[in-house]
Amino acid sequence: MICDTFYEALAMQAAAVEAAIPDMPEHRFSLRYKRKKKALIKAYEKSKEQSSSFLSTFHKLRLRQKIRVAVLIVLSVLLLTGAGVYITHRFGDLTARQYDTHTMMYVEDPEAPEILLEHFELGYDLTGYSKEIICNDERNYWEVWKSADKGISFSYCTKHGIGMRMNTEGSTVKFVDINGYEAFYYIAHETVHCLTWDNGDYLFEFDFAGIDYETGIEIAESVRKV
Repeated sequence: MICDTFYEALAMQAAAVEAAIPDMPEHRFSLRYKRKKKALIKAYEKSKEQSSSFLSTFHKLRLRQKIRVAVLIVLSVLLLTGAGVYITHRFGDLTARQYDTHTMMYVEDPEAPEILLEHFELGYDLTGYSKEIICNDERNYWEVWKSADKGISFSYCTKHGIGMRMNTEGSTVKFVDINGYEAFYYIAHETVHCLTWDNGDYLFEFDFAGIDYETGIEIAESVRKV
């Protein structure tokens, strides 16, 4: 099943990131990193008991996006893989370095909440979609909506020690307005629309596939505090 392969790959990549750190036997991973890794493995175990026919390119996107690295040493390792000329984008408390093959995005806001003090939902009518909550803890929330060949992923998290590698190769990066916030936008794998924005307290990600651009933006703008 696609879902099995998806979560198995997530767990394997998390382990690979750990293994990529050279000659540092005394290094300790942060509790945030360990919690995220544990959540990914738990989601994989859960997927063994369920069937899923979600769009494969959408899963590939999440594989790239949802491996968050909480400690600076791991972020440094990822940055080394993209050494070269890059374009720097800054919006909110986010910094994005766009290379030829990918974009590295990171944020560290010491004054932002360390845990989720507020919760958010999509206010758009998604009748006909099935919903799966992938992660729900004190620092991260991630849900996926599926309907035939359509897919939506919505997540938000605290802004402490976040590092993301995005597959922006061959894609035009631009900024769009989402409820008054500047959102980083690009298309991954030629089919998946990706949005990332900062509302001042938390980092939001919204991705959609099989849905036209105007409708996708309308759904993203329906995000509201519960």
